[in-house]
Amino acid sequence: MTDIQANYPTLSLAERDRRWAAIRGLIAKEGLDGIVVFGTGRDIADSYLTNEGKRGVVLLTATDDPTYFIGDVPLERYDAQGHRWERWVEDWVPGNAIANLAATLKERGMEDARLGVVGLTSRMVSQWAGTISHTQWQNVIAAMPHVQWVDVSDPYESIVIIKSPEERVLLRKAASLGEDACRAFVETARRGGSEHEIAAAAFHAVIAGGGWVRWPFMLERAGESMFAWSVPEWFEMGGAPRILKTGDTIAAEVFAFYGGQESQQQIDVSFGEPSPLLRELEQVCVDSYQAGLAALKPGMLFSELAAIMEEPLRSSRTWNTGPMVQTVSPIYNSATRLHPEVDPALAGLPKLPGGVGIDGDFVIQEGHAFAFEPNALRDGQRVCVGGTVLLGENGVEELNSIPNRLNVV
Repeated sequence: MTDIQANYPTLSLAERDRRWAAIRGLIAKEGLDGIVVFGTGRDIADSYLTNEGKRGVVLLTATDDPTYFIGDVPLERYDAQGHRWERWVEDWVPGNAIANLAATLKERGMEDARLGVVGLTSRMVSQWAGTISHTQWQNVIAAMPHVQWVDVSDPYESIVIIKSPEERVLLRKAASLGEDACRAFVETARRGGSEHEIAAAAFHAVIAGGGWVRWPFMLERAGESMFAWSVPEWFEMGGAPRILKTGDTIAAEVFAFYGGQESQQQIDVSFGEPSPLLRELEQVCVDSYQAGLAALKPGMLFSELAAIMEEPLRSSRTWNTGPMVQTVSPIYNSATRLHPEVDPALAGLPKLPGGVGIDGDFVIQEGHAFAFEPNALRDGQRVCVGGTVLLGENGVEELNSIPNRLNVV
C-alpha cells in the first residue's frame, strides 16, 4: 500500500462479506426468505450492502448474492476512472426498480416469499415515518401482492450502527476531516468578516481532504443572541450574511463524511472574551462532555449515558435545543428541549418550545460511535461543544479536540 492509499482508506471484500453475513443473520433470525433495502433517505441504507450510494433497491437472500435495482446503467463503472474501484455487487438491473424486483422474485419462484423491508420506518431525525414514498409503496404492493412484508428497519439499523474495525478506520478519517473543518472555521473567524466565509472554509476543508457532506450539510448560526439551532435562514431564504463583531458568537454543527461514515463536530466561537454567562454555559457543556466520557463503557444502556450527560442541565437550570448525545450513524437521539421553562428569556413566548424524548434504547457495545454534543441555553445565549467519540478496541476514543471547548478569537 502506498502512502497516498493509506491516507485515503477503503473497505475490503472481507468487510463486504462480513456485512452480508450480518444481514443474512438477520434474515435467519426473523424467519425471512430475504430482505429488500430501499436506499431512499439520508443514510442511504442500500450502501451498507453495495458500498455505493445510488439510492437504489437491493435484494439479498440467504443463498444469493445481492441484486441491485437502479435507475439507469451505471456508466461510471465502465470508464477509465471507474476501474479504480472494486465493486461489491455485479448483478445490477437498470430501469423501474419495483417492476424489476417483482420480475426477479417471479423468476426465482418467490412470489409468496416472506421478505424483510428496510425503509418503512427509520431512526433518522425527521424520517420516523420512513423514507419510502406512499406512491412507491403502493406500487410495491400492487406489483407483489402475495409477498408478506416484514418491517426490519430497526434491527437493520442496529446492525449498521456497530462499526467494524475497517469501518472505524474510515470513521477516524471522517472525524479528522471534521477536525480540519473546525480548525478552518476558527482560523477564518474574524471581526468584520462574514459568516458565509467561515462556513465556506469549513466545507472546503472537508472536501479538500477527500470527504463529503450530507443534508443538512451544516447547522450554523451567528449573532449576539441565539435560541434556534437549524439550517441558517440565508441557506433557504437568501439574504445578507452576518458581519461579525465583538460580542458575537458563531456556532456550527459540521457533518463530515468519509467513505460513507459520518462524524459530527460542534464548533462554537466567541468574538472577544466571552461574558460570564457564556463561560457558565460552556462549563455546563464541558461537565456534560466529561461525565459522558467517564461513564461510557460496554454494557451500559444508551438511556443511562443520556441521563448522565443531561444532569448538568438540571443542576445549572439551563436547557438544551439539541440532544446532548446521539449515535453516528444511523442516529439515535437523546432528549431535546428539556425544561425550557427554566429560562426567563422564554417567558414572553406565546408557547414554550416542545421537545422530543429519547429515541429508543439499546445496550452500548464496542463499535458504537457517538456525537457528544452537549448544549446549554439561558437568557438568549447558547453554547454547544463536542465531537465524535468512538468506543473502540482500546476503549473510549475522543476523535476531536478543537470543538470540545468554546473557542475565542
